[in-house]
Amino acid sequence: MLKVPVFYYHSIGNVGPETLSVELFRQHLELLKSHGFTTLTCSELLSLPTTDSGKYALLTFDDGLLDNYDKALPLLLEYGFKATFFVIPGFDNITRWVNASNRQWSDEKRPGFTIPFPSMQANHRKEMTKLGMEIGCHTMNHPKLNKINVGQLNTEIIDSKTLLEDQLGNEVSSFCYPKGRYNPVVLEYVKKAGYRSAFTTMPGYYSTSTFSYECGRFLVESPGLFSRVLAGSLTTNRWIEWACHLMQPGLKLKNVYM
Repeated sequence: MLKVPVFYYHSIGNVGPETLSVELFRQHLELLKSHGFTTLTCSELLSLPTTDSGKYALLTFDDGLLDNYDKALPLLLEYGFKATFFVIPGFDNITRWVNASNRQWSDEKRPGFTIPFPSMQANHRKEMTKLGMEIGCHTMNHPKLNKINVGQLNTEIIDSKTLLEDQLGNEVSSFCYPKGRYNPVVLEYVKKAGYRSAFTTMPGYYSTSTFSYECGRFLVESPGLFSRVLAGSLTTNRWIEWACHLMQPGLKLKNVYM
């Protein structure tokens, strides 16, 4: 039975919250390689035959940070792996800043926000696509989609897709809800825009029964926990998946459906 672990990351190799060290990320890739996993993009996952029982995993990255290009991409290429990068085109000219003490983000530098997170640009996204990576959409400006008015949903969900497709010259078929926030109206807009899949921030494996607009993902830092999630994809034991839901703070739960 198809049961695919989907992992997500933010920053690789920076400092502060939402960051995984290059060394730990390499350990994740080593585990995938040593256990014989093939990595897929989100669009490839949706195209798998329902009878496929191969050993697959998905690696996804949120926010379109420049260190994804500088640090994660070279390692992915070294190991021969693919990934999907959910980007925010409205942040192309913005360096985001993090307050290390309270883990809050700011779109401008201000007192207490001392850790810079530059964004990748259109040229980075184009190169990554040529190298076999997938670019997905993470909205235009990263709002909490369940908190904005319906008029703004066009810009955040539909216009962002069009902009990325014009830049890349290919279809953008995968979407990711910022901070895991969505509701029935948001979900319908994602469908209407023409995306074929959308990803949340709740842990869960992808299987043939997964609703493609509510795909779960694991946010994992510990290589030990990463290995256990991989092992869970090789069994039909539902208790393993349920245990993963309870592993806090090893797994960071922040999905909101309202």
